Amino acid sequence: MKELRDLIPTRKPGVTDFDIKSAEEKLGAVFPEQYKELFRLVNNAEIGEWTLFPIKDQKNPKKTWDDVVRQNQDAKVEEMSGDLVAIGDDGTGDKLCLQVLNGKMQDKIYIWNHETTEIEEYTSNLKGFIKLDSEIDDGSMKMNNTQ
Repeated sequence: MKELRDLIPTRKPGVTDFDIKSAEEKLGAVFPEQYKELFRLVNNAEIGEWTLFPIKDQKNPKKTWDDVVRQNQDAKVEEMSGDLVAIGDDGTGDKLCLQVLNGKMQDKIYIWNHETTEIEEYTSNLKGFIKLDSEIDDGSMKMNNTQ
């Protein structure tokens, strides 16, 4: 994940394993390893048009109050399936999600559409998501899609 750090413009410090474990306990599911790796490096990352919800940082609770736990407990959209954990949004109501299976969040990243309430697989893992969205941001995917 360190090799992808330069693709993320956000420079907020990461969180501790204690903060990650606390969020997992409150959500009742374990994050994928890539997710944990990223959040040790950077919290509340902005990747393309998406903002990943922060993990509550005990050193900075005011700036991380609207964390992934709050988003999935207090602010969770009723229409969203109970086996999904929202990990980010794009500001339009659509959510990036991980699916929970047997107490563990899976690697695949899904987009939950707020208008249709349906999910669609976006990419196979967080590294793929970061690479894909950085390509879109630099225009290479846009150019390929217009030809």
